Amino acid sequence: MQTTNSQTLATYNTKVQTYIDTSPSEVFGPLQVWIDVNLDALSKDARILEIGSGTGKDAKYIVSKGYSMELTDASQGFIDHLRSEGLEARLLNAIEDDLGKNYDMIFADAVFLHFTEPELRLVLRKVHTALNSTGRLAFTLKAGEGEESTTRKMDGPRYFHFWLEDEITQILKETGFSKVTITSDEDFRGEGRPDWLHITALR
Repeated sequence: MQTTNSQTLATYNTKVQTYIDTSPSEVFGPLQVWIDVNLDALSKDARILEIGSGTGKDAKYIVSKGYSMELTDASQGFIDHLRSEGLEARLLNAIEDDLGKNYDMIFADAVFLHFTEPELRLVLRKVHTALNSTGRLAFTLKAGEGEESTTRKMDGPRYFHFWLEDEITQILKETGFSKVTITSDEDFRGEGRPDWLHITALR
C-alpha cells in the first residue's frame, strides 16, 4: 500500500519538468527576506543541509550569498535535474534516512507541507538530533487547516497538510525546539489570509 508521501514522490518523479516550468526560478519577496535573516545569523563556514532541494532555486541563492550547502532530495528526478545544472546533490528521504549530525542550519522550503502530522513529528525529532547545540531549522509550510490530496498544478496526486501558527509552534516545542519565530506572508488567492508560514526554530 502506498503512503501519501510515496504517492507524492511518485508524482514529482514523473512530473519534474512540469514542476520546474510552473515554479518561480528566482528567490524574491518575503521568502528572500526570511532566508536573509537566517543567513545573517550564520558564519560563512556554516554547515547547511537542505532537505528537498527541488529545482535548486533556493540553494543557488544561498550559495550566491557566500555559503556552502549540501543539496538533497527524495525524488530521483530532482536529483537528476540538479546534477544536470552542475550542482552536487544526493538522494535523501527525510522520513526514512539518517540526516547526519552537527549542522548549523537545516533548511526545507515547501517540503514539510507534504508530511502527515506523525511523519512531521518524526522528521522534526531527526532534525533536532542532526543540529548542533546552537543550530536552527528553517522551513516553510502552507497556512490553513486540514489536509488534502490534489492533482492541482502537477496532474498527479500530491498530499498537503495545512498548519496554524499555534499548532506548529506546539509541535516544535514538543519535539525539542526552543525559540520559534513565524512570519506569515503573501495573500492566499486574494482571500485576505496568509498563504505561506516562514518558520525558524532554534535547537
